Parts: sequence; structure tokens; C-alpha cells
Amino acid sequence: MLLIFWLQIVFSLRYSSAIRTDFLLDFLAARHSKSVVFFLCDFDEIHKTFTAVNERNIAVQFVNIDGSREVIPSAILPRTNYARTVCVYDYSCAKSLQILQKFSDLKYFNTTYSWLFVADNDSTVDVNDILWQLKFIQMNSDLITVQKENNGTKFDLIDVYTRGRHLCKDILQAKYGEWQEKKGMQLVSGSGRYYLRGNFEGLQLRGVTVIDRDNVTSDDVDRILSEPRKGQGSVAFVKYHYALLGILRQYHNFTVKYRLSRSWSGRLKSGYRLGLLGILSRNEADVATTGIFQRVNRHAEFDSIHLSWEFEARFIYRITPQLSDASGGGNFFTPFDRNVWIASSIIMVIVLVVLKLVTLIRSRTLKNETNTPLAAYLVDVVGTIAQQGVPGQVPPKIPIRIALLSLLLLNLVLYNYYTSSVVGGLLSSPGKGPETVEEIIESPLTLSFLDVPYHKVLFREAKEPIIRELYQKKVQPSREGKHTIPVYTDIVTAVPYLKKGGYAFHCELAEAFQDIANQFDANEICELRMAEGLFHDIKLLNFILPKRSMYTEMFKTTLMRAREIGLVKRNLRKHRVEKPICQSSGRVLPVELTGVTMAFFVLAAGMVMALIIAAMELMISAATMSREKRTFLH
Repeated sequence: MLLIFWLQIVFSLRYSSAIRTDFLLDFLAARHSKSVVFFLCDFDEIHKTFTAVNERNIAVQFVNIDGSREVIPSAILPRTNYARTVCVYDYSCAKSLQILQKFSDLKYFNTTYSWLFVADNDSTVDVNDILWQLKFIQMNSDLITVQKENNGTKFDLIDVYTRGRHLCKDILQAKYGEWQEKKGMQLVSGSGRYYLRGNFEGLQLRGVTVIDRDNVTSDDVDRILSEPRKGQGSVAFVKYHYALLGILRQYHNFTVKYRLSRSWSGRLKSGYRLGLLGILSRNEADVATTGIFQRVNRHAEFDSIHLSWEFEARFIYRITPQLSDASGGGNFFTPFDRNVWIASSIIMVIVLVVLKLVTLIRSRTLKNETNTPLAAYLVDVVGTIAQQGVPGQVPPKIPIRIALLSLLLLNLVLYNYYTSSVVGGLLSSPGKGPETVEEIIESPLTLSFLDVPYHKVLFREAKEPIIRELYQKKVQPSREGKHTIPVYTDIVTAVPYLKKGGYAFHCELAEAFQDIANQFDANEICELRMAEGLFHDIKLLNFILPKRSMYTEMFKTTLMRAREIGLVKRNLRKHRVEKPICQSSGRVLPVELTGVTMAFFVLAAGMVMALIIAAMELMISAATMSREKRTFLH
């Protein structure tokens, strides 16, 4: 059946003089092609070209442009070997322009396929007229036209591309190589598309960036993002991506006209995209001057050209004794678990009961034994536990001595654990403090957030219960009239509060470390703590372009080479400041009043109880004397 099909083509069509078999074979070899599609209108002796191409193990397909059947681009292309498919197109046919416009509208003129435009020797069609009517010839187009010389013994190969038809730029042509009958294919030195098209010659691209500030115009963007200090409305990773864009601008020689957005993303109920991502998805910009989170639902909206930034947002705070107490550290009840305290109290009661029971039995069986009151044994037990001994002489009764000795041995073991824990806590650095969002909510810390759009969007759109609880307890309560940190502020305002203690600031870590290093001393840096942030599921940012952008491959190659020579790492170190190193030696932290509150409470409770008992004794004594006086009078 295949043989019959090809015989029908051979006898029904005639060979076009636009193609020389030896030239075509050399061209296919230079492009490392594994498949070729002929779009021709008039064939003759096609079996010669067919046989020669197939002998090179190259798949062949023929499409009759002027045939009665409609040419549907998507039915012909794509094929299995996209990057190695050459499309040989005769633009001199009657329906050539009509079919080419279909391919152009579907954006087939890119690096996916290699196009070779040819024409009959006697054709009067100007290839430039054809090219000018194709809207989507782009920077990444792989399109070559052929100019014949010396009666078809020499062909000049012309590379066709544009720096942006959407920017009203002309179609450019540069010599790619030449073919001669005896010398074969010769490519121009440095004819690689990356080098040939790399100079944009001052082209102005459309850019978009995020700056959450009022009264900012496109002319202010370069000044704001190039400032070394942090400014209102801009964040560290935006300035880092601006530096990466500077590498691209310098290498490719283009400028940028910026469009401003106050947020990265968002969506109306109708589905309309907002923010920077919406501008890119509608192809209203050519490049973004910032990174963005590459979520799964965004893969169809942009191209990533560089995995650029590790995003790490957390709560930053300074540990204080109050936080240590709140988290269980610094309190004198902390060294023992609650069960240990309960067991110790039970043992104390049991010892008191045993002592009193032994005395009671001996007083009833022996006539010369006195019944010692319970209060006396309570003093003995407390003195033993406090390792102060018993008041007066040691009781001569052997059972009581054994009970007190057992209690003393028990207390000796427990006291070693207790004192080592307390002393170790006093000589070491403060505790860990809150580490999770739940612990942050329950802590006495006052929270503040970097004044950037993604925090406000998070609280407005997040549905996670933990974030809603954080918002209701820590963010929503009014702070008007209070001398405290605002809910949303910049890092310059937040650092003095962090230094003071009792405040936590949520931001991307690289934002805060430089100001913290400038204002914190060595000991305060060692007391710096970080808790889990609200964006713990997001780690990486990407430098992006609009989906299927003509600049994607070229910019990706440039950034890859910039990374290889160290330019990317240099800019990353400049904008991503690491956490200051703790260089302070160990120091003893003072015990705060909050840590010994319970001891004072016990003392106060004892004094109050003593006063109450004393008052009761006076009342009882007065009542007794009054009763005795009345009895005497009668």
C-alpha cells in the first residue's frame, strides 16, 4: 500500500526546481534532522529526493499546498521528533500565504521546528512580502530563507527573526551560511543564534514589578530598586531579581519600561487575574522584575528561567526570662515534672502519718512516753527536706529515726537532680522559647508583620484554622492609643522593638538580619530566636517570563552562564544576608521576679495563714476568759 501511495504522488506531481537534492541533504545533515515535511505545490521526479532522504534514515512527509484538501496545521504538526523536524516550504505557491498565516497564528515559528523557505527559479514572489504578513515571527524563530546565485550552484542561507513584532519592530535578516555545489555547506563563524541575536541594540521591553507604595511612577523604579538600603514597599528578593535583570540588560543591551503592581497575585470572583501574575498571563509585559512562587496551579501562566531564591519567612524575636517562664523555663518548679511534685507531697504526708502513728502507739503502750504534737513532726519533716536538720535533739525513738533517715536519703537524691537543673539553667543561655505558630499564639509576644502585600492577602484569603486563630487573637485586636508596634510596619521600625524584647516580627529573614546585626550587641544576637512562619510550605522563588515567551531560552542561557562565572552568587550574597553569628561567651543571666514568684507566694501565704491563726487564737482566748469570768462571778 505504501508503494502504491508513493507511485501516485510520483505520477500526479512534478518536481519543483526549487530544491536540489544534494543541497537538501547537506542542510538536513547540518541541522541533525530526523524528520522532514515538504510543503510543496508542484512535484516532479519526487522519487529521487525521496530515495536520497530515506537512505539517510530520515522520515519524510509531503503536503500538497495547492491541493483540494484543506491544510490543518495541528493535523500535520506536531510530530514525535519536534526539535529535529525540518519543514521545507515553497512560498511561491498560490495558497502559501494563506497556510503560513495559519501556522503563524498558532505560533509554529519558534525553535520547535526548523523552517526552510524555498521558491521556484521562475517565481516572482518576494519572500519579504510573505514574511512581513506573518505576525508571530519571533526572537526564537528557526526560519531560514534561501537566495540562489550562479544559476542554482550556490545558495545563501538567511536567518530570519525579529526582536518583537508586538513592539512594532522590523523583521531582521542575517547570513547564516552558504552552500556551493563543490564545497558543500559552510556556516558563518559565530552564527549561533544565541550570539547572532543576543544584541538587542537598545530595544525597550515591557517590564512589570511590585512596589507597594503610593505616588510611584515608572521612572522611579530604577532608583528605588537600586538603592542599597531597604525602602518602603520593596523587599529583598525583588531587589535581587532586579540585579539579575541588570545582568540581562547589560549583556543583551536593552532597556525596560516598567509597569507597577502593588501585589504579586490575586483573583476576582469572575476568575480575572490580578497583580503581577495577571499582567504576565495577559502578555502585557515581557519580563518580571521579581520572583514569584511556582505553585502547581500557576505552571500554565508563566515560564521559569531561573530557580532564583530560597524564601524563608519566620517570626523573629529576642528571648527573655518572661518567655522562658511562659515556655516552662526559669521557673523553680520546672526541674521536676508535676507527677514528681505530687509523689513528693504524698511521701511527705505518709511520713507525717507514720511519725504520728508511731508516737501515738508508743504513748498508749508505754507510760513514760509523751504524745508529741503533729506540728512538731511537720517542722522536723520540713527541716529534713530543706537539709537543715531537725530542731533540738534527734528524737531517741528508733522508728522515728529510721523514718527521718529514709526521708533524708530520698531528699538527697532528689535534691541533686533539682540543684543541677537549676544551676545549669542559670549558667546557660535562655531557653528555646516559642517554636511553632501555636506556641506563638499562646505566648505573651506582641506580633507585627512586614508591610508587604503578601501578608495582607494571606490574612484576607487564608482558610487554615491556625492562621484564622492567629489573626483573631494577635492581629485583629485594636492597638489604638497604645505605645506599641503597629501590626504592619517596616524593618527599621521593628528592630528597636525586637531589641527591647517582648515583640515578634514576621518577615522574610533576609530582610531583617542586616539591621539586627547593626543594632544588636553580641549577647543580644545570641538571644535571637526564630519560630515557624506562615509560609512554611513555600521554599523556592522563580525568575519568570510570560508563557511561551520568545526570550525564554535566550535569557535562561544567559543566567546559566552568569551563574557559572559567579555573578549570580555575588548578587545573592549581597542581597541575601545571613544570620549574624553568636560570638558571645557564656554569661549568667539574672533570675527575674517572675521566676521566683511562687516562693514569694508561699511566704505570703504562710504569713497570712499565721495572722489568721493568731487572730483566731486571740478570739478563742478572749472568749475563754470571758466565760471563766462569768462563771467566777456566779
